[in-house]
Amino acid sequence: MFSAHKNREECNRLRDALEISTGLDALADSLRAHLAGCADCRTAADEVFTSRAFLQGVAAREAEEPGSWFTSRVMAAIAARERSLRRSQEAWVLVPKLAARLTWISALALLLAGTWLYERPRTNTKIGSESGVESLFDTPSAAPQQEDAFIGLERGQ
Repeated sequence: MFSAHKNREECNRLRDALEISTGLDALADSLRAHLAGCADCRTAADEVFTSRAFLQGVAAREAEEPGSWFTSRVMAAIAARERSLRRSQEAWVLVPKLAARLTWISALALLLAGTWLYERPRTNTKIGSESGVESLFDTPSAAPQQEDAFIGLERGQ
């Protein structure tokens, strides 16, 4: 049990040393001896060195100058964005023009509708036997009206 605990401590020290070391040559002799005897530590060392090599390759590619394709792609993307912004601005320029036309059309429609409603012939529907048509002239009725009485008084009747 003591050797397993000691072995685990050596594994931890080796992994800590691998994180800060530049290679196997920089490790102490005791850690290299443990690395030769422990399969788990060899796997961990391989993973650390493989990861470092991969990350160094990525960093080297990022440090390279972009090719001529980069400039042309960026400029094409900028031009496409400017075109889309210009199109959207042109669409909003049309809105005030359409609003002015819509105002005039709706004012004309209201004027025509108001005129038509004002000049429309009115029909009164009367309840009973009388017709719904109204006459401009009064028709004499069977019962004498007040005006008839005044006319009779003037004539002496």
